[in-house]
Amino acid sequence: MKIILLAALASSLVNTADVQRTGKEVRLPGLVIHDIAQPYLEAAGTVVRTNDLLEFVAVEPQGRDYESLLTLDCKPSALQFALLLIGCETGTATRAGSLLAIEAEYKDKRVPIEQWLVDRKIKKPPTGLHWVFNGSGFSKNPITNQPVFMSDAEQAHIALWKQPSVLINLADDRGNPYKGDDQGLEVNPAAVPPIGAPIKLIIRKKP
Repeated sequence: MKIILLAALASSLVNTADVQRTGKEVRLPGLVIHDIAQPYLEAAGTVVRTNDLLEFVAVEPQGRDYESLLTLDCKPSALQFALLLIGCETGTATRAGSLLAIEAEYKDKRVPIEQWLVDRKIKKPPTGLHWVFNGSGFSKNPITNQPVFMSDAEQAHIALWKQPSVLINLADDRGNPYKGDDQGLEVNPAAVPPIGAPIKLIIRKKP
């Protein structure tokens, strides 16, 4: 992973001073990357909704958290760095990005993130969702003319429908919850921890 680490640092997604390596772990604010045979990452966060419709699984604090299940303590650019570090590939015009497995952990109990969601069409948690690391890129701030990482500007990590500027998208078309009672996804109040509960998202690249 050392070569990958150097290459990822060269992409200027994170400040090198924020990256700390100890043994088999690489740490950034809000993130732990486990450098093992099948690497994975842990992102620390907080539950911010226990009911209602969702546009996102995870955003930054105060980053449209009124439409998100969780907030994460890391910046989206740091999460992209971590995903690159565990061997994930972003999408291109001709190729989809890496498929991901996403789990949520609360009080040492780990479940697929789908269990904290409800598909409004079938009125129960969905199964077999396809989470895709499409990645984000840079654009220019129209005011400062400086480059800005688009997912950082959106303050969003994981979207529930295709949003090219957001790092991780749900590839399955489950509809838009604002367009009908049987469309989209919402919080599963029977399963999600209480508002303010500290959680971890566990993210792996699927084989």
